[in-house]
Amino acid sequence: MRYGTPESISAAAQQVLWELDEQTGIATLTLNRPEKHNAMSVPMRDRISDLMAAADADDRVKVIVIRGNGKSFCSGNEINEEWGQRRPHERRRTLNVGYRYGADMAWGRLGFSQAVSRSSKVTIAQVHGYCAAAAYFMIACKVDILVAAEDARIGALEARFLGPAGAVASVHINRILGMKAARRTGFTAMPMSGREAQRLGLAVEAVPADELGDRTREIAAEVAGRPAEELLYLKARIRAAEGLMDTSVPSITGLLVSHFLQTAPDEMDFWKTAREAGVGGALDKDKQRKGAADPRTGKRT
Repeated sequence: MRYGTPESISAAAQQVLWELDEQTGIATLTLNRPEKHNAMSVPMRDRISDLMAAADADDRVKVIVIRGNGKSFCSGNEINEEWGQRRPHERRRTLNVGYRYGADMAWGRLGFSQAVSRSSKVTIAQVHGYCAAAAYFMIACKVDILVAAEDARIGALEARFLGPAGAVASVHINRILGMKAARRTGFTAMPMSGREAQRLGLAVEAVPADELGDRTREIAAEVAGRPAEELLYLKARIRAAEGLMDTSVPSITGLLVSHFLQTAPDEMDFWKTAREAGVGGALDKDKQRKGAADPRTGKRT
């Protein structure tokens, strides 16, 4: 059974596009909801999971490029569907998500949280504009290669009201950025530019925005030029090495439980305002508090 309305489920096929160049072996997954900065609905995430699973079984696919149409790569999950909209006494319903994620880690079941990281194909993210929240945690931090526009805005922008670094992906963020850099981005909620993401090791390259597509295609073609069997072998070795790191079920589940049980007033106020005035309106209201920071600009009141 799939979550969503008939309309949102039907729309997902046009909101997540898939194209395969059989000559090169390069597939392109395009987030195509530009009017919402490609915010991902649950049906969109289900479609991403389905497409990644199908690519795993498709011998024609060597490399998967993930990109976004419009002004941004992706602003994260569609907040009107998310657990943050629920009242505090309803939060415990979401603990099953934590346990399911633990099961994903232990048994390899492919939910959206694991769709990218467990792919047997080489994955490349082409990031411009905003890359926030779930897009940062579940895509940017989990692809094999990330190429960013120099002026991209990447990070856990919602850390202002959900807590530092995002418990769901803090293990992955610590691995990639290092614990000190992860703490800085988590505690302040300030996004990284593409240049900073490259300096910290998240992006392999940061290029001018008008060169991003061409440079990503060049890197994808270089990788896809290697024999398919060799790429599968190399990817398997990388995944095996990551398995030695601390992604145990108790660790992951514990992080999720602590994350989902937060009921801070500021957080609930943010979600209430976001429901009424959108994310931009909620950020505008939030930054009026003394000492508050606007993650879009880095400025404090």
